[in-house]
Parts: sequence; C-alpha cells; structure tokens
Amino acid sequence: MLTKKLAEDIVHQTMLRLRHNINVISPSGVILASGDKMRVENIHEGALYVAQSKETLIINEENIALYPNTKPGINMPIMYQDEVVGVIGITGDSEDMLEIANLVQLTTEIMAHQAIVESKSEWQRKNNDYIFEALVHGSKLDGTLTERIQKLPFALSGPFQVILVSLNEASYAENTIPFFFEDLFYKQPILAGHSQLQEYYILLTNCVEQNCRPIIKALRKQKLPSLQIGVGPVVQHLSQLPYSYQGARTALKFAAINNELTFFEDVELYSLFKPRESEEVQAFYRRVLKNLDAKQLETLQSFFDCNLQLKHCAQQLNIHRHTLTYRLNKIRELTGYDPQYFEDAVLLKMACTLRTLQTMKAI
Repeated sequence: MLTKKLAEDIVHQTMLRLRHNINVISPSGVILASGDKMRVENIHEGALYVAQSKETLIINEENIALYPNTKPGINMPIMYQDEVVGVIGITGDSEDMLEIANLVQLTTEIMAHQAIVESKSEWQRKNNDYIFEALVHGSKLDGTLTERIQKLPFALSGPFQVILVSLNEASYAENTIPFFFEDLFYKQPILAGHSQLQEYYILLTNCVEQNCRPIIKALRKQKLPSLQIGVGPVVQHLSQLPYSYQGARTALKFAAINNELTFFEDVELYSLFKPRESEEVQAFYRRVLKNLDAKQLETLQSFFDCNLQLKHCAQQLNIHRHTLTYRLNKIRELTGYDPQYFEDAVLLKMACTLRTLQTMKAI
C-alpha cells in the first residue's frame, strides 16, 4: 500500500531531522526509498522478518550474519489497520537511536495513514462522480455500475432528489468545495461531488418531504461566494433520476435570474416551452414586450418580484405609489396587457423571464 513517491517523501521528511540514513521498505522486502540511493530496489532480509512478525528488529554485529545485505540499525513495522504496509529502517548504532526510534515510527505511520486515507478519499470522490453521471444520464445498471454502487458506504434507496450548486468563483470552488462537502455530509446517506465547471451536485437518498431544507440551510450558512442553488423534484426510483437532474438544471438556470435558490416546482411551467432560442419563443416575448423601454421592464420585473404588491414594489423602487401606478398603466397601454390582471400578468411574467434567459445566453 506504500507507493514509491510516498516512500521518498517519508525518507526526505525524516532525514531532514535526523543524522542517520532512512530506508522505507515494502512488505515484500524491496527497498522503495533510501538516503543511500545505491540500496533502492535491493531486498532487505531484515524487513522481511519485520513484515512477517510485526515486530521491531534490531540488527547489530551479533546477528547481522542472519540477514544478508543489511547494515546495523533498527527496523520497525509501519502499521495501518493492524496490517503491515511497510517497514521503516534507521541505519546506525541502535543504542544511539533507541530514544528516537519510536518517534520516527509514529511519525512515519502518521504520514502513511494520511496518504492512504487521502488516496481512498480521492477514489471515493471519483466513484461518486462516476455513479452520479451514469444514473442521471440514464445508464443501465450493468455489472460495472452495480459493483461501484455496492462500494458506497450506504444503500441507494429512494425517494431521491438532486440539488445542483453553482459557484462562480472557480479558484475557491475547485480547491475547497469537495472537502467542504465531505465534512458537511459526513456519514450521511448523500452522494455529493463535482458535476461540471463551477458546478456541484448533491444526491439525496431516502428523501422524505422537506429533506433538502437542512442541506440548503447548511450551504447558505457557509456564505459561499456567488452561490446559486437549483433543486430538482423528488423521484421514487433510480430510473427517474434523469428527470430530477434535468429539473435541477432548469431550476439552476432560473436561480441565476432572480435569487440564489430556485425549486423546480416554481419554474416547472417554463420548462414546458420549446427551446428558448426557438423562433416561436423569441417571437412571443418580442411581441409582448417590444414597446417597453429599460425602465418599464425594470418596473415590471420588480412588480412581479414583489408578488404584485403595489406598496412593497413602490418601496423597492424608491418611488411614490402613484408613480408606480402610472408606470403600470403605461405598460398596459403599450403592450395591451394589464400587469394587475392575473391572466395578463402571467403572459407578461413569461415574456420577461424568457427574454432574460435569452439575454443571459447571448452574453
């Protein structure tokens, strides 16, 4: 389980603090790294004994004949989960090194443990990403995918829900978010990881109603930069995950327009439209909004954001209520649709949203 690179790092870091040669040896007795480059890849007979017995071996003038091609020194096992993953050897007079030998062994085991855990975590992250991408793109549960799912620390049991998180500051996200997710969802039945550039996924399993609220609360509490969250619909089976994923993608696009959090159910109507770049969709919002200037569009959007509440909207725009009423009446004259009438407001809201989405795509 020790790589040559890790062995070299251990030798380098340890010899910076000691005036003795250090050898790091595999359980099969091969010297992986040494301060004495000539000994690398040679077989160390003493290390073979240590690996088999799990005991420290002191080689001196009295017993060195029993271990060909070795030098006097102390050889100690490097343990991980009660298994020998390697051997650390300190060359020199054992009497001079007895006091520091245990410290060297402990330091080496800590370095090995950290490297092994990080390696396992990296593999688990890649496994999570593989499983998620396969499931949300409708891949069949073949032998490979099933085997990978079985390696998860929890069962993939429904209901399921997909949450997508976007962070515009790439340097912060790439270096921090995967580790942040691991800490946030530690020992929870949640699959999380990197989806696309500056975008991350969270797959909730065994999802009961309102289960995503604590997750969203935890994300927002961290005050992550440029945070946008799209929440997909809850589905019952793995085969329905593409629907939840596409719903989360739709919600995430709308999260970039109005606020940092959007649920698919709130924008589901817009997902029924043809592609927003189609001629029919563009003709629709241009026909409805063609006579409005920037200030009128801003007023209309603010009116919708305030849930058609005149007083609240006037305060939001920092204008008198009568001024707002005048603007809304002007919008009615120019478009033929009254923003204060429900059916007309629905058409105007659709036109504004579709126009905003098309403008964002063009940027």
